[in-house]
Amino acid sequence: NQSLDTLYFALNGIHREQVSQESGSQGYGGEPGFMVARDCSADDVTWLTNTWYKSANLNWQANASETNSHNARIWRVYYQWVMNANLILEGLENVEVGAGQEQLYNQIKGEALTFRAFAHFQVAQLWANRYVAGEANTHLGIPYRMDSKGGELARSTCKETYENILADLNEAASLLAGIEVNDVNHFSEKVVWGLKARVALAMQDYANAAAWAEKAIQLAEADGNALMEGDQLFCGFADITTDTKEAMYAAKTQNDQTVYFYSFYAYMSWNFSSTAIRQGVKAINADTYDTMSETDLRRAWWDPTGSTAELPASSYHAGAIPYQNRKFRAVSTASAVGDVAFIRLAEMYLTAAEAYARGGNTAKAQEIFTKFQITRDPAYVGGGDLIEEIMTSRRIELWAEGLRYFDLKRLNLPIKRGRNFDITFCTFLEKAAGEKGWTWEIPKIETDNNPLCEKNY
Repeated sequence: NQSLDTLYFALNGIHREQVSQESGSQGYGGEPGFMVARDCSADDVTWLTNTWYKSANLNWQANASETNSHNARIWRVYYQWVMNANLILEGLENVEVGAGQEQLYNQIKGEALTFRAFAHFQVAQLWANRYVAGEANTHLGIPYRMDSKGGELARSTCKETYENILADLNEAASLLAGIEVNDVNHFSEKVVWGLKARVALAMQDYANAAAWAEKAIQLAEADGNALMEGDQLFCGFADITTDTKEAMYAAKTQNDQTVYFYSFYAYMSWNFSSTAIRQGVKAINADTYDTMSETDLRRAWWDPTGSTAELPASSYHAGAIPYQNRKFRAVSTASAVGDVAFIRLAEMYLTAAEAYARGGNTAKAQEIFTKFQITRDPAYVGGGDLIEEIMTSRRIELWAEGLRYFDLKRLNLPIKRGRNFDITFCTFLEKAAGEKGWTWEIPKIETDNNPLCEKNY
């Protein structure tokens, strides 16, 4: 017999799986690893020599292949989270709710629904063609699993997929309303509204994206969240939940619970002593770096000289690739433990500003964007193309946080890699919008075992 306490324990387990070692590959340790994989597939992350994420993502071998193991691994982990969320939801149907436990029941159900929606949303953005506002969107989306039975299940249409995602998030927002979760490792009402804003952006539903992002901001700031300012910008992100108040939802790894080389900081910090970093410190697209004004504090997130002087000691370095990452810093050269922020208040400001701008409310967009931008560039006064300014700042702000690939796909934009990308290493410098590979090939093992799950071709 299950109790609410055991179901809450199971819910904690899914949150821990966000930074798990269950993928079978140390570079793909849950959502932080998937974030790196997505951004390496886009146009703003480059490096030299080291092979982690190179062929699978930088060179597009994972997304364009139905038999690539990294492709299948990411699909499997997301659906594992769906399965676990459904098991919790089914457990709630038979659990006895004691006096005073209604709020705990609502929290568990709300969070489980959020996990189900979040995992399906990630899968839909990778393995289905983009949602296009104003069209029927009857092309195939993904299998949307609402129970733990497993087995064969046909793909829903793209329209049905997004309707199901929003239905789960809407119910979750209602269930979590007014509950003080008080744990950045857990979903809360503000996080659900933030996820709803992400979904609305992907659907080019700019009216709702703006309203829902503003709702997330309102709830977050009432809960004590605040935009980073000044020296907080240089927290290194590994301590973002303690050194700043910007993280709305994040994974926190305890010092005695390290995930070793499955950690985000084993690949995306600049100072941890791993081969992936000693031989391939990640760098920003030089052309993207150049879009920042001279007064933008975020310029310090990268070293344009490409100096190896500060890097972990090693007998070998890949060479002085310019524009090297200084945004993400591990707590030490020997420890890759650290926070990973999945949703930050900064993203919500940029989402609201973009949605208002694309929806035609320029004044509101400028107001929200200015409030955000002066925390990054104190000399910002505006006056340029507002949408371009917003998208440029979003590109800078969210570098290597897993959203660039999704942004390009939802806006149907091409990849254009900059002058510091080595084509002999990264294989291509440009990729047209809609080209084969933007929609990942559904793993063959899935279509073989589930004949109802049609391929993308």
